[in-house]
Amino acid sequence: MTHPLHSGIGGPSVVVLGGGLAGAAAAYTLALAGCRDITVIERGPRLGGLAGNFEIDGRTYPLGYHHILHRDRTLLSFLDRIGALSEVRWRRIRMGFVLNRTVYELGRPAGFLRFPMRIGDKLRFLRLMLRAFATTEWNDWCGRSAAELVDSWSGLGVRRALFDPLMYLKFDMPCADISAAWLGARLSFREGSAPLGYIPNTNWTTRLCDGLARLLEDLGVKIRLRTGALRIDTSGDRVTGVQLDTGERLAPEVLVSALPTEVYARMIAGDGGDDIAPIRYSALISVVAAIPEPLDHGFYWLNFLWPRYTAGGLFVLSALNPTIGHPGETCVNFVTHLKSRHDPLFTVSDSELLSRYREDFQDLFGSVPKFVWSSINRIPLYSPVYVAGYRNPPIQSRRWRNLYFAGNYRTFPSVSSTGTAMWSGLEAGAAVLRSHGRDTKLLDEVAAFRLRSMPKSAPAPGRARSTVTSRRDFDPVQ
Repeated sequence: MTHPLHSGIGGPSVVVLGGGLAGAAAAYTLALAGCRDITVIERGPRLGGLAGNFEIDGRTYPLGYHHILHRDRTLLSFLDRIGALSEVRWRRIRMGFVLNRTVYELGRPAGFLRFPMRIGDKLRFLRLMLRAFATTEWNDWCGRSAAELVDSWSGLGVRRALFDPLMYLKFDMPCADISAAWLGARLSFREGSAPLGYIPNTNWTTRLCDGLARLLEDLGVKIRLRTGALRIDTSGDRVTGVQLDTGERLAPEVLVSALPTEVYARMIAGDGGDDIAPIRYSALISVVAAIPEPLDHGFYWLNFLWPRYTAGGLFVLSALNPTIGHPGETCVNFVTHLKSRHDPLFTVSDSELLSRYREDFQDLFGSVPKFVWSSINRIPLYSPVYVAGYRNPPIQSRRWRNLYFAGNYRTFPSVSSTGTAMWSGLEAGAAVLRSHGRDTKLLDEVAAFRLRSMPKSAPAPGRARSTVTSRRDFDPVQ
């Protein structure tokens, strides 16, 4: 039986607010199923949202660190759909943890043994990791804190030495405030211990976003860039219209919000319950820069546990993708996660921010970096804060029957990634179709996708070096 909003063979008219990966995936799901009146509204100059990019001297770079995860079936499926998966190359990366100006590589026995933690705690830490690797279902930990998980599986010493500092890096909050289910799922995913992917001679997120745009255009989806939504109008139990900053008013039969919840809540009078309103977002400062000399220590990912640098971490993008940027340059990414955009650091001047990051670099590597160029990106609504007790809001509004939601705030407790954002869009599109008497096989196809091969790249510079254990072991940047 067809839903009363059904508008004939082409399906209902749909407006998708937000042209990030979630919104693009929702539009794709609907268009692939035959819907012919779909409009995506995106305030930015291109699709992609946080997976967007910027250009310097004819080359594109990500707004912040992005890597392809070999277990991210949704991302891999879409890379395959746009014809880019065969170009992906895989590399095992090195992840370091900086403590008291010393770098420890916990993924290697020598680095793990040197890490300043009691031997009993190290054994308990290994037990925690083995249990996390073997656990695939984390619903039993929903409503409980990460502190409870770590303390019960490994003990207070492990939490204080490692997990509390890591949660401060990610959310600017301790384990006691963060969801156990989210942390468990993150550990189970083993992001840092498996090969990561990239596409040589390009920025792979650019390929992904451009490819998604082509898929949508080929299916007849209307993409409105540099256009913002000001207000969502409602009447009774329905959304009746969307007021744009161009002065236009759209009147779709179905609205999909792929906006951060705080942005959505400002546009509508009443959000259908308490599911959306409590969700808060962390903020991110991401500085991508090039230095003219090689950085030869071989690490891709450095987590700054202590001292409390301005940066929470440093990604050497060139260590994963040696072809990023111009020949001879090393591309780096300083990142700082903040509890919210209201943190005073979020609004410091560009010159002060760069000065602080240079000081971090000098303190660790022994020399002041000379940036060939730098790009400062401040993201006020970066990631949902997965507090203890976090619950996914419903996919369909409880108040407005023609309103649906997509975004990483609906993928808890999965690791938030490009793939989970797209999966939330697929789910939203499928929910719209079901409510109108239609179906799609897309979710099943994506969930069943398997990576057939993992072509390896050449070893990264510095790969053969021994474990770095102190600043003296780095090759300083002159």
